[in-house]
Amino acid sequence: MKLQSTRSQQKHLSVAAYNGGFALVQEMRYLKSDGPVEEVQFLDLAERVETDSIIVKGLDILEQNYDYDLVSKGKLLERYINRNVHVRNSEIGEEWEMRLLSVSECIIGERADTKEIVIDPVGELILPALPEGLLLKPALVWKIAPAAVDQEIRVSYLTKSLEWHAHYTLEIKDDGFQFDGWIKILNHSGAHYEKAELALVAGHVHREQEMKNGDSPILYSRMQESLITAEALPDRLVYRINRPVTVMNEQLKQLSLFSAHGAQFKRAYQVRSGDTHADIQLEFFNSSENGLGMPLPEGVVKVYEAGDSGETFFTGEGRIEHIAPGKNLRIYIGKATDVTSDSHEKLREKHGVHEYITYVYKLENEKTESIRLLVEHVIFDPIWEMESSSHDYERKSSSKVEFVLRIQPETTVELEFTYKVDKRREERGY
Repeated sequence: MKLQSTRSQQKHLSVAAYNGGFALVQEMRYLKSDGPVEEVQFLDLAERVETDSIIVKGLDILEQNYDYDLVSKGKLLERYINRNVHVRNSEIGEEWEMRLLSVSECIIGERADTKEIVIDPVGELILPALPEGLLLKPALVWKIAPAAVDQEIRVSYLTKSLEWHAHYTLEIKDDGFQFDGWIKILNHSGAHYEKAELALVAGHVHREQEMKNGDSPILYSRMQESLITAEALPDRLVYRINRPVTVMNEQLKQLSLFSAHGAQFKRAYQVRSGDTHADIQLEFFNSSENGLGMPLPEGVVKVYEAGDSGETFFTGEGRIEHIAPGKNLRIYIGKATDVTSDSHEKLREKHGVHEYITYVYKLENEKTESIRLLVEHVIFDPIWEMESSSHDYERKSSSKVEFVLRIQPETTVELEFTYKVDKRREERGY
């Protein structure tokens, strides 16, 4: 006896989606049979299931197959080879019987009454009952020792093509900013997940091969209320959705992560050697004072700002990495047209074992308000020391130094600094 298990017997369903484009599906079903069962067909699972990841508890399995021999015209007709079928021609009101011989390139049959061979007969093929063993959906087929079944089973597996990403919108206002976070879930796994407990796992999980997901058409749905909490997992973060969530196959769903209004943010500009225009950066703290204070998953932030007329425009987007509470968010959104830089090496002199290099940045602020400008300069020499500088600086690493300048409206400022390089190491051939 065969027993089919469908999602209608489902008692519990949970889905943990990972950044890498795959998910862990765990479900519990109740199986009950009227007599001894030797085969269980587990239906309504993801078509993109990784069959080597399946764990079954509550059932002693002798053999497992993943059967996806689904109904199609060709596969269905193959099951009727050497069996009698009927041909019905409605236009002339004729129906006759033939034995099906081949369906590989065309339909070939032998008429039951005349024994004539017919190729591609005109009319509809009328087939007997669906052959046993032909499944309408992909299924896990388990062979078990014959016995009556009346028990709960737990099944877990990994599936490809279910992924999640975080994305954000940042609207700059006169009294601060509005920062909204969203979770985007994309399901191409070939299964529906109805009223599932949903968890989102952030962080890189090593897989032996890259997951490639299809680009099927998607539907769009959106949940307004934010019911997401973050919890720790060793070396990872889990964002748990505290309500049942339905994610249909071929659907894009967006869940609200948070909606925060903050007042404390900075607009900074940054230039590096060779830049002609400054990078625009928006900075604020991931703090409760700014309506945040939760771990933020990596994602893209889209920024909107109002112009002089009050109309809001899209002004750029930048990616943030995972941001812990209390840490600073820095979002790069493009180049400023009215903050420019012209940098060059002004002087290079050698005195004994030291070489002295003077570098100049000519920085112009064409705006009608003052700006904060960061100048990041990289020194490639291994051993160096700053001799003099026109502005304050901070040594960020062994090769990187950062200057912070406040430039008044419609003003040009020159940043000049000199550093000395110890050439003895190079002369010794190190």
